[in-house]
Amino acid sequence: MPGTAQDEFSYLDHVSCNTEVHLQILTPTKPIRLRTRLIGVDPKSSIILALGGDKTWLAAKDFIRDGQSVIVRLFNSEVPEANILAFRSTINSIFTAAGRWLVLRYPDELQQVALRQHSRLPINVAAKLLDNENKEQSTQGHLSDISIMGGAYIGNHIKGVVIDQKFSLCLSLADDEENNITITIKNQQLIDATNELYQYGFVLECEQGEADSFVQKIILQHLSQEAKTAE
Repeated sequence: MPGTAQDEFSYLDHVSCNTEVHLQILTPTKPIRLRTRLIGVDPKSSIILALGGDKTWLAAKDFIRDGQSVIVRLFNSEVPEANILAFRSTINSIFTAAGRWLVLRYPDELQQVALRQHSRLPINVAAKLLDNENKEQSTQGHLSDISIMGGAYIGNHIKGVVIDQKFSLCLSLADDEENNITITIKNQQLIDATNELYQYGFVLECEQGEADSFVQKIILQHLSQEAKTAE
């Protein structure tokens, strides 16, 4: 992961075209979330995104205008340590003649998160664990950290033997749809006796590509929550 601001901007300048981008439009009521792709970066000048045309974009058309404040998050999985870049910007211009482009102001500051195999990122995202066989809820709580190999979940006590047992980790993310992935609990620790809260360390039980995608969604959700808190 780059160690200086100059390195981070250099990283942004060289992100590949067609990289997936999550665009959050800031409105007086609630943020609007859109998905698009990167067309290109003009260093120190602008960020060019594809202008979408699906129903979510059509619903947001009144807010897609010059000067509109946005938050941009893009995910690059083509490097050894997959990175998420996030920054605030404004819409500079909209092109619909030669191509459908959304041109954003080049950012002044960047936030960068690297998804490493063995380095866990502290987060706070609501989640629950379901019995892997009957899908009944075993406990409700939140994820306290995550990596592309596993993480930690804090929630109520789960009855019976849990070590080396499989559960379904379930989260409701920004798209309001439940996202599930199979995990195996590897350790259990009581962290709050008064409220009977336990921390469960787990590993993800899936192919690497699926794990990368799932963790990316979790981190984007965490960054979205942080941005909402900061507003």
